[in-house]
Amino acid sequence: MSAVIPEGKQNWESIMKHHNSFILAGVACLGAILPVMGRASEPIFIQQVQHARLYMTHYAMFEEPDPGVLPGIYIDSATGMPAPDLNTLTPPLESFITVPNGPNPGDYVIASSAPVKQLPYGVSPPGFPAISPSDSVITAIDGVLGGAVPKSVIQANTSLLLVAIGQFAPTKGAITAQRDGANFSVTRDTEFQVRVRFGYIFQPPPGYAVPPVGIVVWLTRGLVDLLIGVTPDPATENDIVVYDWHATMTLSTENSYIRPFAGEPHPVVDPFPAGTDAIQFIGSPVDSAGNYTIVGHAEHVHFEAPTELLQFLFHTNELTDVEFAVEETGVLADPSYDVCALAAPSARLLRVSPSCADR
Repeated sequence: MSAVIPEGKQNWESIMKHHNSFILAGVACLGAILPVMGRASEPIFIQQVQHARLYMTHYAMFEEPDPGVLPGIYIDSATGMPAPDLNTLTPPLESFITVPNGPNPGDYVIASSAPVKQLPYGVSPPGFPAISPSDSVITAIDGVLGGAVPKSVIQANTSLLLVAIGQFAPTKGAITAQRDGANFSVTRDTEFQVRVRFGYIFQPPPGYAVPPVGIVVWLTRGLVDLLIGVTPDPATENDIVVYDWHATMTLSTENSYIRPFAGEPHPVVDPFPAGTDAIQFIGSPVDSAGNYTIVGHAEHVHFEAPTELLQFLFHTNELTDVEFAVEETGVLADPSYDVCALAAPSARLLRVSPSCADR
């Protein structure tokens, strides 16, 4: 694995300027439509998802943001550029502008949403070889750190890195919601797509004031073919592995999803957490500050994945008994909150402004 390291601080500043301009342009568009839909008499509200837990039978239970994904500098070895999908995830995970839908005052529809965020989480599938980092990886990390750490220290503190990059796919069709006092629910076409980053990460030992550095690439079908002892197909060997779960789901403050670990198949990419003996996703009503937890799940969920990945992870060509459960904790914001807060969640109490870019 080799890497071309970006030169100087200018590249980083250019990337961040482009990234921030994109976000500000998006939320400015949301600000423009609010005066049309959001007259003072209409009960518009903003739904912000601050934390989520997901469970897929056979696969894993994990949370977002995942504290196991270390803040650091991550470089895509194929491009020599930063890997933005591994940036530190900050809430909100999802943000929606919700408006009345029809004559019933309790019925709503999602009118707009902020850009879909990528949700990284650590995985440790069995059978993935613990290959030591090559000299080129050590050199790449040394280049990122500017020679601040001896190569021998980098070598001794660099290990294999596997991070799944998930995201909720843009919803096909309408997302509907119901709000009745403290009860709140959302019905949506829920599709969770995943790709996997793998590579190496240097974690500095005590005494070195430098950030962790990762050198990563995407997991490809050709690599998974090699892991299961199959000759890669030249037509697909460079394809990035993508897999997903897809179901229509109603998440509600009145729902719960509880499954004792003892009755569940062992998850293959990440073991159940220590210190508890059950999956416990429990909804909670909307409180006076707008905080809520909604839970939903679906059975017999379709799991789409390349055949070689099914064979590597699950030792089968098809999964047929999959449940998919989601717990989302968030806040329902008053319609007077500024939609610029979708890009800056700490600014939720600001009033609506003509343009976020004017800040």
